Amino acid sequence: MTQLTVSNTVSAAKGRWPQLLPLLGIDVAINGHHSPCPLCGGKDRFRFDNLAGRGTWVCNQCGAGDGLTLVEKALAVNTKDAAGKVAAILSNEQTVLSPVEHPVNTQEKEAARSKAIERAKELIRSACKQTGNAYLTTKAWSDKDVLTLQGEGLRIAGINYASGDLLIPLTDLSGNVLNVQLINAEGIKRMLAGGQVKGACHHFAGKENAVIWLTEGYATGLTVHELTGETVYVALSANNFPYLAQLLHDKYPDAMLLMAADNDENGTGQRKAEEAASLTAGKIALPFITGDWNDVFMQEGRTGTLEQLRAFAKPEAKSPFETLSDADLKSMSVSEKAELLIAHNNYQLAVSLIGDDLCRYEKGAWKILPHSVFSREIAALFQKIRAPFSAPGISGIIDTLKLMVPQMGKPPRRLIGFRNGVFDTVTGQFGPHLPTHWLLNVNNVDFTQPKAGENLADHAPNFWRWLTRAAGGSEEKQARILAALFMVLANRYDWQLFLEITGPGGSGKSVMSAIGTFLAGIHNTVSAGILTLESARERASIVGYSFILLPDQEKWSGDGAGIKAITGGDAVAIDPKYRDAYSTHIPAVIMASNNNPMQFSDRSGGVSRRRVIITFPEVIPANERDPQLIEKIGQELAVIVRHLMQRFAVPSDARELLQAQQNSDEALEIKRSADPLVDFCGYLLAVSTPNGLYIGNANIVPANPRKYLYHAYLSFMEARGHQRTMNLTAFGRAVPQTLREYEIELLKRKTNQGMQTNLILSEDCEADWLPRCGT
Repeated sequence: MTQLTVSNTVSAAKGRWPQLLPLLGIDVAINGHHSPCPLCGGKDRFRFDNLAGRGTWVCNQCGAGDGLTLVEKALAVNTKDAAGKVAAILSNEQTVLSPVEHPVNTQEKEAARSKAIERAKELIRSACKQTGNAYLTTKAWSDKDVLTLQGEGLRIAGINYASGDLLIPLTDLSGNVLNVQLINAEGIKRMLAGGQVKGACHHFAGKENAVIWLTEGYATGLTVHELTGETVYVALSANNFPYLAQLLHDKYPDAMLLMAADNDENGTGQRKAEEAASLTAGKIALPFITGDWNDVFMQEGRTGTLEQLRAFAKPEAKSPFETLSDADLKSMSVSEKAELLIAHNNYQLAVSLIGDDLCRYEKGAWKILPHSVFSREIAALFQKIRAPFSAPGISGIIDTLKLMVPQMGKPPRRLIGFRNGVFDTVTGQFGPHLPTHWLLNVNNVDFTQPKAGENLADHAPNFWRWLTRAAGGSEEKQARILAALFMVLANRYDWQLFLEITGPGGSGKSVMSAIGTFLAGIHNTVSAGILTLESARERASIVGYSFILLPDQEKWSGDGAGIKAITGGDAVAIDPKYRDAYSTHIPAVIMASNNNPMQFSDRSGGVSRRRVIITFPEVIPANERDPQLIEKIGQELAVIVRHLMQRFAVPSDARELLQAQQNSDEALEIKRSADPLVDFCGYLLAVSTPNGLYIGNANIVPANPRKYLYHAYLSFMEARGHQRTMNLTAFGRAVPQTLREYEIELLKRKTNQGMQTNLILSEDCEADWLPRCGT
């Protein structure tokens, strides 16, 4: 076939590649999604994008090309022969429109497989074992004596392999050679073109086959085998898991099959492991971090990794009720029956720290086990062995059981629970769940490992959009919002600050509260009201939590004694309903959220020194709101946590930003809107000496607001419509403290006309309110 004919064939095939490729035995996902590579067998590194109908594709390892290039590589033929095969199908239009297996293609496929088998055997015969393999050195197994390629090397799908590169024999379950996989020093993997992939595997033989592990990659399989000494089959890809698992289950029906697939960010490994487990009654054994068991080995070392692997391989304890008869149960005491139930629940029962709730450990968290649910479980066990029971009898067993199981400990404040493990905010380490963490809840998202160049804009886009909008595009305000979230994450109650998030409804305040809950951990968060902090009886409900959320506060005013004492680190009175009263410190970060800012009557400065106001002024239009935004941000939690830990590696940086927010014009404007005296003081200016306004009193007639400070205050209150004015004594005490909001120091001197100050009225008074007093 001439080049011209090749060109004509490519032109004729344009737009038909999705139909042509299956007829040639080349399976591709025509939706453009990542899928298994028909060349190297990679599980999700291949994408068929079919640009301009040219059959274009890309593989992270095999490179890229058009439809004809894919045919060349997949069938191991030259360009001329590839075009001939395509032309043969194109000549039969009906065949193209009805994609069925072409008889000639089946024969060629078998021929290609036979050719790959012979080539694989030849490579295996000429290979030799060596230590110090370059690829395995990167996997911490440089000392392993492994089979390596010898001779001049070879080129597969555009990749060169040299002498010394890792050579992995691939067989069926009977040990018959089907193919080989080659891995070079850069970790690029290839199998022989045309060779069998489905059902092919590499086998690490254990002493016995009571436990069989199934892994994706060679390094993972080697790691599991070396640590456990047990039988391991390497499936080469997640897509091979279900089929190979079924073959293993048929051959070893009594073995415990453990699906040690990769923990992929895209979920492929998890899904295939679940599919394989459901087909074979096997057990899923995913690593707790994103990656594979070799990644765990590199991070945790031999002892830590082996401990986790053994936990999966541990046979599940049989319930004592499986061998119990009704006669046995009848002869037992209540406490003996309770012991049976504890064993039946794998000793994962405990009594809550506060109250008398029975809890059971499930998927990383201790869940309350309602009496009605547990009673029905017990009744079902008794019915199974036809033992008599009664509701009072079951209740007695449960009450006795509560006296026998341990009481839960306090959840460590430093831990954030994810679905796949826990993140320590002190050490910055991620580790597996343990019952002794005593977590009550975990976030329903996985912790993911950092990516190269990780940043919020690209890797936490939903959080970044919210942050940018909430901050009005101001980088300075973004930094201050991040500092507030870091305060929650790091539980920096010792900064003696509390957060007040204010703004109109629909401005993003609830999102801020939800993110704070994610960062503190659901188990560490309690929702309350401002009045809860003021009452000794109500405060009992917030003891033991590290994040106190005051959501949707109504318009409130008061002295704030409770919030001032808690944030100031003072011991506060606690009066539980069914226990003796006591006093304790509540080491928690407080975040209030409201449409209208709180108004504090305390003028000592204690509240003002602790209050950090962050306002979200923009109401997001209804058509721009995403009802799933909080859920989407939750999926980005790992990225957010890492960013906060790195951004504020020096925690005092966050504190300085919050202190700057305290003194910001934005915060002062909010205080002015909430507190008339703060607003009034905003119209005062200070001069260097006390020769300004006199203090004055209410008995001076006629009132002269341009001469007397107290008269100016009364005029301001009347003009603005405020009803509750201070008496002169209260005014005199409050003004010096309030002026500190403006960094003004009040100076006074006695004169014959009264007490004179260093304060004068600003020009804004004339325009805003002074003329309205009628003076």
